[in-house]
Amino acid sequence: MKVSPFSISPDPELLYVTPSIEATLDKVRHLVDYRQGLTTIVGDVGHGKSTILRYIWRELNDNPEVRIGAVITPNFTSDFAFLKAVCGEFGIPPKRSMQAQESALREFLVGLDNDGRTAVLLIDEAQKLPGKQLELIRVLLNFERETHKLVQIVLAGQLELKYKLLDESKKALRSRVFAPSNLSPLSPDECREMIQFRCDKFEVPNPFTHDTVDAIYNQTSGVPRDVLKMAQILWVTAQRAQQPQIPVEWVEPALSEAVLNA
Repeated sequence: MKVSPFSISPDPELLYVTPSIEATLDKVRHLVDYRQGLTTIVGDVGHGKSTILRYIWRELNDNPEVRIGAVITPNFTSDFAFLKAVCGEFGIPPKRSMQAQESALREFLVGLDNDGRTAVLLIDEAQKLPGKQLELIRVLLNFERETHKLVQIVLAGQLELKYKLLDESKKALRSRVFAPSNLSPLSPDECREMIQFRCDKFEVPNPFTHDTVDAIYNQTSGVPRDVLKMAQILWVTAQRAQQPQIPVEWVEPALSEAVLNA
């Protein structure tokens, strides 16, 4: 299967790690190393949250001291269904009651901790979690020793997640968040560097001029997914036209195509 250098698929191999993303990764590493319990990664649509979670998964999955699970799209009918899904990620069989399921999870986490290991749970699209399921996150954080939490949770979600946590009813959960991360758009220089990074990864010449990248940035405001969508359209056009460089005049028509394909 052929893959475009500017694919928007959440492939961690293709993640361009900006200083902002590196800071986010460092916070997650600290959370896991020091068993701090909970952190959040919040960003608008297209800022790379899913790719970052896959990057974290790949890194932590190679760590023998970590047992990792992931909930990619939370869409559960109840907090009990959510808890069973979390347990399933760690190989814990479903139980008949909420209490029994919590006990099984606690027993599993204590056993991991006794072995010098920790469980890490990644939850994508966390803005979809309703109130009772967010409350379950708080309950899981009560599984702890005197010095550390038994499960480390990373909630990644759109801006709605931040607003949910700011609600007064979520004060207890919000107070447990360690070093939250807020993803920002790319700067003009980061736009340029990400495009060059993708070209280097695929060992293809970079056809984007300085002015063309500036025009892409102006049209996308530096949102990574939108930058990549436009870059992909322009790259395909250049391949078809056998043009070694992409003129700035192509950017506006590419924007129309990118919007239609959104």
